Amino acid sequence: MSHIDLVSLLVEDYDEAIAFYVEKAGFELVEDSPETSSVTGDPKRWVVVRPPGAQTGLLLARASDDAQRAAVGRQTGGRVGLFLHTDDFAAAHQRMTEAGIRFTQPPRQEAYGWVVVWEDLYGNRWDLLGPADSGPGPADPHIGEILFSQTQIAARVAELGRQITADYAGRTPLLVSVLKGSLVFMADLMRAIDGPAEIDVLAVSSYGAATKSSGVVRIIKDLDHDVAGRDVILVEDIVDSGLTMRYLVDRLSSQGPASVSTCALLVREAAHGGQSEGAVTIDYEGFRLPASAFVIGYGLDAGQLYRNLPYVASYIPQP
Repeated sequence: MSHIDLVSLLVEDYDEAIAFYVEKAGFELVEDSPETSSVTGDPKRWVVVRPPGAQTGLLLARASDDAQRAAVGRQTGGRVGLFLHTDDFAAAHQRMTEAGIRFTQPPRQEAYGWVVVWEDLYGNRWDLLGPADSGPGPADPHIGEILFSQTQIAARVAELGRQITADYAGRTPLLVSVLKGSLVFMADLMRAIDGPAEIDVLAVSSYGAATKSSGVVRIIKDLDHDVAGRDVILVEDIVDSGLTMRYLVDRLSSQGPASVSTCALLVREAAHGGQSEGAVTIDYEGFRLPASAFVIGYGLDAGQLYRNLPYVASYIPQP
């Protein structure tokens, strides 16, 4: 009887690769033997990791020359080249998501069971596979590629919170959420600020039933606070053309605040580069979004649905 015992995987560094596969992917460290190359005499470790209970493992091999370093993360030319099977797909997917592993798409159900593509720290693509009765439930065909994961968003919001904390030291900023999309973002952002802060909300309409802003802004709910003399931070979920944000900044600035700053989770790259004429500069920016992407999740909706997704994903209107 024969079987494949090990598959060699090129890595940039032994310790960072071990940390990823053991702490995030849930593998076991089977062997880590300090060795010396019998050919060159250079330091060379024999590092093996395996999924718990698995027979085949990975030999983590540090790249030793330019050709090998160029192949790190690209040993299969960008295709899925490794396959991890689990008996409990839903549990494995949740644990790996919470560990910060990047999934390139939502789970989907195929004839053979559940599958989702994930990437390791170098960009190697894997399939996570599980039987049909172990999945999270029916996949939603409208949810496309995950552009910004829950872990990525949490890390960026924490960074923005630290930046605002430093910039407003000794002051009490008034965070103004533009409803409804920015509500989730502002709830996390205000908790990331280490210091006093107050909140208020505006409700505006510039999209209607469309997926692109019309540029015509209608105030549905005004502020409860008087902003005169206050340091205002206008918090948006997404800045598209920038014209809505420009209108709101001008409107608030006319009411005598001490300052008006802008913060947005997503800023769309203009279709032809740069922002639209008259658009406002974003002082605190989360992520850049491709010009053509329509997204859902983390407060953003399609027909009032999908706001509760913990990540930001592309929306597929007609699957």
